[in-house]
Amino acid sequence: MLKNRKQFYITEMEMGEDGLEDYTIYGGPFTLSKCRRVLERMFKNPGAMINPYSFGIKGPFRKVESVCGTHNYKSQWYSNFDLKIKFGERA
Repeated sequence: MLKNRKQFYITEMEMGEDGLEDYTIYGGPFTLSKCRRVLERMFKNPGAMINPYSFGIKGPFRKVESVCGTHNYKSQWYSNFDLKIKFGERA
């Protein structure tokens, strides 16, 4: 399975007026679950990071369904947390 392979990186995204301008890889390669754990620790203890929320997870391209559900697109950015409950479902 794709998420169990070590091909995910902790990345700082540099955003500009037109969106993503550049990124810097700070850690990896990790599995997706380990990358999320490391990033969660960075959020809890930001230390010297200027803006911990400019960090994300970069991995191989995959198809993502749009929010409105009408089309798919390719993205190499992954969620910082595990989406166990899908949109619209109640616990």
